[in-house]
Amino acid sequence: MEREMQRLSWTKVKQLVPDTINTVLLPIGTVEAHGAAALGTDNLIPEHLARTQAERLNALVAPTLNYGITRSLYQYPGSVTIRPEHFVPFVTDILTSLADHQFKHIIIFNGHGGNNAALKDAANDVHYRRGAYIAVIHWWQLVADLTKEFFGEAGGHAALDETACMQALDPALVDKAEYSEAMTYLINSGADVFPSPGSVLLYEKDQGYPNFDAEQAKAYLPKVAAAVGDFALSVLNQWKQIEG
Repeated sequence: MEREMQRLSWTKVKQLVPDTINTVLLPIGTVEAHGAAALGTDNLIPEHLARTQAERLNALVAPTLNYGITRSLYQYPGSVTIRPEHFVPFVTDILTSLADHQFKHIIIFNGHGGNNAALKDAANDVHYRRGAYIAVIHWWQLVADLTKEFFGEAGGHAALDETACMQALDPALVDKAEYSEAMTYLINSGADVFPSPGSVLLYEKDQGYPNFDAEQAKAYLPKVAAAVGDFALSVLNQWKQIEG
């Protein structure tokens, strides 16, 4: 069965929603520098997670929102940003539209940390006004323990975890030859720096450097997808207690 909403006609959506399907997955990311990985990393990973988990969650997949709030990496060539005062109402309108068309459950698969606060605000607003049940999943945070267990160390931005996911999606999206440790910057909570001194951001000292191990990457991505799916399914099941 076709799960991608933009590939369906409006009549097919009408037949499916809400009687057969009442859940929609919305991938959201941004376009920004990611070390040796493609600029679209924050879009391609959540899009993949949504596509692989849609059948399990009995959901349709809405078209990806490819642009988000890029801050410290904006000066790197190719990076694009949307101002928060524009982004929040834009996302709010998307969520409102999905709710108006009878999707009771909306699950956002977020791929970009700069979006976190804005997505929370938009989700809360639409839940309050329209009664839609909305979950915002920040995949890399959700699987932080899994990442540490799998690799034996923490991930980061454009670091071990994201680079592995991109390598597993398509090796052509990661160019090891472009990488150098000079790209890395250890985040310090005592400073905000614009632009960031590096496009590979580490959150723990000496942890998270990309290893470009193709076999590890292939094994890691399915575990991430399963963990995200597990969480989304648990939320959907527990929402049933409220719905009656």
